[in-house]
Amino acid sequence: MRNDQHSDGLLPLDNSAIIYPPTVARYNTHMFRLSMDLSVKVIPERLLTALEHVLDRFPYFAVSLHQGFYWYYFMPNHKPVAVYPDVAYPCGYLHRKRGANGYLFKVLYTSQRIAIEIFHAVTDGTGALVFLKSLVAEYLRLSGRQVGEDPQVFLPDSPMDPQEVEDSFERFYTPLKAVFGFESSAWHMPSKYGLSDNVQVISARMKIEDLKRISSVHKVTITEYLVAELLDAMQRIQEQMVGNPKRYKPVRISVPVNIRKVFGSRSLRNFTLFVVIGIDVRLGHYSFEEILDQVVHQLRGNVNVKSLSKQVSRNVAGRRHPAIRYAPNVFKRPLMKLLSDSYGDDIYSTTISNIGNVTFPEGMREVVERLDFHLSPSKTNKTSCAAIGANGYLVMNFTSIYATKTDFEREALTALVQKGIPVEVATNRNVKEQ
Repeated sequence: MRNDQHSDGLLPLDNSAIIYPPTVARYNTHMFRLSMDLSVKVIPERLLTALEHVLDRFPYFAVSLHQGFYWYYFMPNHKPVAVYPDVAYPCGYLHRKRGANGYLFKVLYTSQRIAIEIFHAVTDGTGALVFLKSLVAEYLRLSGRQVGEDPQVFLPDSPMDPQEVEDSFERFYTPLKAVFGFESSAWHMPSKYGLSDNVQVISARMKIEDLKRISSVHKVTITEYLVAELLDAMQRIQEQMVGNPKRYKPVRISVPVNIRKVFGSRSLRNFTLFVVIGIDVRLGHYSFEEILDQVVHQLRGNVNVKSLSKQVSRNVAGRRHPAIRYAPNVFKRPLMKLLSDSYGDDIYSTTISNIGNVTFPEGMREVVERLDFHLSPSKTNKTSCAAIGANGYLVMNFTSIYATKTDFEREALTALVQKGIPVEVATNRNVKEQ
């Protein structure tokens, strides 16, 4: 029996989610993935039972997407749920009706892996992580193992906090005037090298202590250090591809920030904002130290209640504007695409999302061997990066729609190795689907 709260009736999309359904495209699926590699065997039938138990606790995940006259919206989905064999290529398109019996996520498995791929309109990385940890914990309990308590592991029969399902953008909205700024276009790697319908992955695994060591030398966080390395790599790629410096464009990286702690939210729907960090290479080549200075100044200067409140206000004000609010969906879709490009993909060159270091309760800690996080790239930003840490290792997954070109990944990882960080690399390139 599904959790009584919010198990029936229409559920509006949150203010961050409304951009995703109308902008889904061939090279822009808006899917992301989290997975755990385990030291125990995964039995599909048992995993399905665990999913059925856990989904009762997450009714806001047990939804289907519908197109209304004005807006897309969620409705409860009571159809049978399923688990699926894992695939070689992550973050593929999920049809909102036929893809997973109307559900907006898939739970996938191999003999020793449990993964979830989910449409971003449902939740962000934090929400999906709580769901996956709860699912794996329930699977282990069904396997006869004891699992300790963890704030990110929800028991199937535990009561739901009403804040979990709230749209925190609405709760923390402060009406402001002139919240819509303008940013020039960033440089993007060109499409002429050939694109693939399958998301190509290069995975890099490294010790967190190595990253801490080099970050501490520069007096920055691991995220700040990685952002600087990716900006530097993108700067070098532009210099190699664009012969005339007069044709250079700014290089920028979008950094998603989990703002729950900043505002004191317990929502498990989307509550992430994006800080765009950049260097204007039209002014000349930036040394690595200059890039680090820019990253620290821009990232720390924008991750505070006042700066983030301005973004929250922009999100909510846009949705409330009469020209958008009362426009029929048929007209709203192209407008959303324009807004997504103008305030999203067009103004940055790539993305890095770092969920951070994940801990596990007793009983899971001994079983989870590896944690992975993947983002779907887009037609504009053809390569994205997602990072997550666990058990002393950080894994960076570069996802790309380039069929063969890997210059950006090679530049970034070579720089890490040259600075004394051993990197273990794996890829799904040239892997054939079964």
